[in-house]
Amino acid sequence: MRYRPPSIIQRLNALQAEHGWLRHDDLVALARELGVPLHRIEGVASFYPHYRRTPPAAQRLDVCRDLACAMRGGADSLVQLRAGAAAHEAATGERVEVCEVSCLGRCDQAPAVLVGHDPYSGAAAALAALRRPPAHDDHSLEVAARSYRVDPYARPGERYATVRALAAGGVAAAEALLAELKEAGLRGMGGAGFPTALKWRTVRDAAGDEKFVVCNADESEPGTFKDRELLASLPHLVWEGMMLGAVVVGARRAIVYLRHEYELERRALAREQEVAARVAAELGVELEIFVSPGGYIMGEETALLEALEDRRGEPRNKPPYPGVAGLFGQPTLINNVETLTMAAAIAARGAAWWKAQGVRGCAGLKFVSVSGDVVRPGVHEVATGTTIAELVALAGGVPGGVAVQAVMPGGASTAFLTADKMDTPLDFEHLRRAGSSLGSGAVVVVAEARDMLELGANVTRFFRNESCGKCVPCRVGTEKAVALLDEWLAGHAPEDTPELLRQLDRTLGQTSICGLGQVALLPVVSILDRLPPTRPLRRS
Repeated sequence: MRYRPPSIIQRLNALQAEHGWLRHDDLVALARELGVPLHRIEGVASFYPHYRRTPPAAQRLDVCRDLACAMRGGADSLVQLRAGAAAHEAATGERVEVCEVSCLGRCDQAPAVLVGHDPYSGAAAALAALRRPPAHDDHSLEVAARSYRVDPYARPGERYATVRALAAGGVAAAEALLAELKEAGLRGMGGAGFPTALKWRTVRDAAGDEKFVVCNADESEPGTFKDRELLASLPHLVWEGMMLGAVVVGARRAIVYLRHEYELERRALAREQEVAARVAAELGVELEIFVSPGGYIMGEETALLEALEDRRGEPRNKPPYPGVAGLFGQPTLINNVETLTMAAAIAARGAAWWKAQGVRGCAGLKFVSVSGDVVRPGVHEVATGTTIAELVALAGGVPGGVAVQAVMPGGASTAFLTADKMDTPLDFEHLRRAGSSLGSGAVVVVAEARDMLELGANVTRFFRNESCGKCVPCRVGTEKAVALLDEWLAGHAPEDTPELLRQLDRTLGQTSICGLGQVALLPVVSILDRLPPTRPLRRS
C-alpha cells in the first residue's frame, strides 16, 4: 500500500513562493481542489512561521536574534539595518521589512542576515545586497574545496558503490551491516544519542504495509550548523546513507525534511539527487526533498512527521515511537544528516576503521560547529575524543587571547561548562560525566567578561519563542521564566528568583510533552549553579 499526503504544505509553499504571501482566495481554491475543508488549510497555514497572510514588502531582511549573533554585535547590526532600510526606502520608494527571527543556522557568519534566500554577515553586506538586482535562482552555493576523512570515495564515479553492493548481497548483507553499525557503536548525532543499529533493527523487524526513511535536516538550534556543511559538501553521503537505511529496513520512500532557510543547501542536495535517483531507481526507492515551512519544534521527530502528514507540527505523545508507528502510522526510520553520513562511511569501511578514527578511547569521527568567542567560527571534522580546548585552538582561540569563561558543548539545549572542563573529550560519556552533553555537536565559546545571565536569558527567550504551545507547562513556563530573567536583568527581581527558576526547570522537565520544554531552562540553571550571577536581587 502506497501512502500519499494531500500535499497541503507543498502547495502552500508554492503559493507563497509565487505571490509572496497566502491570499485567502487561493486558500479557498486549494481547499476545493484538494477536497478538504477550508479550516484544514487554515489550520496548517496559521501554524508555521514561514507563511504570511499579508502582502510582503519589496524586500525583506531576516535578522538572527539568538545566541551567537547576539554575542557578535547582533543588536547593533539590527539598529544599522533598520536605519539603512529606512534610507533605502526614502531614496528608492521600495519598502524593506527588517524582521528579527530565530536562529538561521549561520552562526559562523554572525551576525547573520538573510536577504531573500541569500545569507550575509553583518549589516553592511546585507544593505549592499539591497542595492543589487535580485539574484533569483542563479545564485549558487560556493563550497570551498576540502577533503573529508569520512568520505570513502576518492572520485565521483565511485559513489554509491556501497549501497549497490548491499542491495546485491540480500538479507545476509543487510544483517552484516546492522552488525557493523552495532559494533561501531554509532549513535544518533542530532542530540538524543540513540544507538543507530537498534533504531534500524527496530524498523526492519516492525510489521507494516509500507516503511519510510526520513532524514531530519531541520537543524535549528542556536550554535548548530554542522549539518549545513554536510548537505553542501557531502550530499552524496547523505543520499547514500538514506538508501542504505531504506534497503536494510525495507522502505520504498526516502524523504529529506529540510528547513526552508537552507535554500542554497537545498539546491546542492537537489543537484546530487539527480545522480542518486538513478541508483535509487535500481533499488526501487523514491528520493524526495520536503521543505519545512519553519519552526524549531520541527526538529522533534514526531512534530516533523505531523508536518509530513500536512498537519500542524505539534509533537505526538509517545509511545508509540516512530520506529513502530511513524509516518502515516507505518514503521519509519528517522535519522539526522550526520548520522546517515556516518552510517554510509561505516558501511563502506567497516566498524574497525570507524573505531580507529577516535582518540582517548573514543570511537569514530565527529562534525562539530564552533561559534561564539572564537577567531574562526566554523565546522570541524575531528576525531571523537578531541578535547574542547583542542577544538577551540582549531578555531583560532579566543580573540585577543582572552581567557575562556564557559563553554556550551552541545548547542543551546545543553548545560554550560566552566573553563576548568576545557580538557573534557568531545564524546557522549565524557561530557555526561562532566555535567553536560554532546547534544547537537555545537560548541559555543564564551570569553571572560561576558554577562552569563544575559546569555542564559537569550537562550531561554529562544525556547519561549519556539514553543509550539501544545502543552501548558512549556507554553506558560517558558513565558514565566523569561519574565523572571528580564526582571533580574532590569534590577527588579525578588531574591527568590533563582529558586523560582530552578522550580520551573524541574516542573518543565517532568511534565512537558517533548524535549523543548524539558531542556528550555537547563542552560540558565547551569549558569545559576556553576557561574552564579553577580547582579543584585531585590530583598523582600
